[in-house]
Amino acid sequence: MGVFKLIQGNTREVKDVLYLLALQGVNFVAPLLVLPYLMKVLGAERFGYIGFSLAACQYLQLIVDFGFNLSATKRIAVVRDDPAAVNRVFSSTFYAKMFLLAVSAVLLVLVSLIPRFELYRSTLYLFFLSVVGNAFLFVFLFQGIGQVKWVSIGNAVSKFALLPLTFWLVKSPDDVLTAAALQALVSVGAALFTIVLTWRRHWVRLLPPDWTEVKNEMRESWPIFLSSAATNVYTACFVLILAWYALPEEVGRYSAVDRVMRALCYAALMPVLQAFYPKISRLAAVSRAEALQLGRQLSVVVVTAMLLVGAALFFGGPWVEYWLGGNYAGTGRLFHIDAFVPLFVGLGGVYGQLFLLALGGGREKRRFQNTYLLAAAVALVSVVLLSPRLGSVGTALSLLLTEAVVAICFIFWTYRMRHGV
Repeated sequence: MGVFKLIQGNTREVKDVLYLLALQGVNFVAPLLVLPYLMKVLGAERFGYIGFSLAACQYLQLIVDFGFNLSATKRIAVVRDDPAAVNRVFSSTFYAKMFLLAVSAVLLVLVSLIPRFELYRSTLYLFFLSVVGNAFLFVFLFQGIGQVKWVSIGNAVSKFALLPLTFWLVKSPDDVLTAAALQALVSVGAALFTIVLTWRRHWVRLLPPDWTEVKNEMRESWPIFLSSAATNVYTACFVLILAWYALPEEVGRYSAVDRVMRALCYAALMPVLQAFYPKISRLAAVSRAEALQLGRQLSVVVVTAMLLVGAALFFGGPWVEYWLGGNYAGTGRLFHIDAFVPLFVGLGGVYGQLFLLALGGGREKRRFQNTYLLAAAVALVSVVLLSPRLGSVGTALSLLLTEAVVAICFIFWTYRMRHGV
């Protein structure tokens, strides 16, 4: 009965979720076809180059995003019927992202000059193209105005246009740079699609820079940026720390399992968050009780989906290890550990974004930030203790522990918010 009420009361958002699920499926099929091919053709060592470079560029992407996909999205969703206000939020966010893109380019050069990471330098530079492309995707705008499906369409078109070239051009471990370039250019292609679409539909107009507004936008996003930075300690940074202690082959094995797990999680979770985050943000201003009820209904849907994802990882992981061959021996054990992660990822996403951020104010935003700072500390301590002793297995266990801490904290803070504490 709850599911039927959810559908009847949120027809547009449910359609968006179904649309996004279909597009996420399309977006997932392309890398799902390409990823095993790259793992097998490049081998664990060269795939480790890609895994490390991707992890490093995720940090740079974090700097450029700066939490705008939540803070600016919420602000645009609230004023989306006022074109002038939408233009102001978009313009100040755009200029902030361009400044942060320049900062990330400088950091990229500094990281590439570290002797320990010299062997990854070429793939690092190629993957930075994905950071540039994502800077122009304008996800915050599309989410705020309720047109987020176009971002997924752009990604799908770009992936199916570029990724098939992998089978033609990547034939041996020596083609690792070609593989990296094709992976990175997907974001550039998607960005070009969304730029042209935004211009043709006249959804927004870029105003001259107002640096006071730019600083205000960054100030609004600062707590969310800190939270995202802490989150990346146990996503991207896990790979970086493992690379310090382990050979590229082991980095490649961990990166391969982690990418499959996260692709499945995000394919199931992100459509719900993207479609309902603006809706709950607007609804909270009118009826907090209805917004809470909607959030509870969505939590049931997400938990069910994540249990299915976990089952797929647990029972499918050993088969993937067998198919990949001896180069990836031990990945079945990693799949068994990572199979328990999706449940906590789903709970963290719903209770963190759809409850604390969408329903809460400044106090809840600080609690959101502090949860991820705590998680970052747990992640750093556990990964430094476990990775040198257990290698990639220790890193996977650290990830599981950290995601559990995040989910438990968000559930606790949501309980306190609902009771006015």
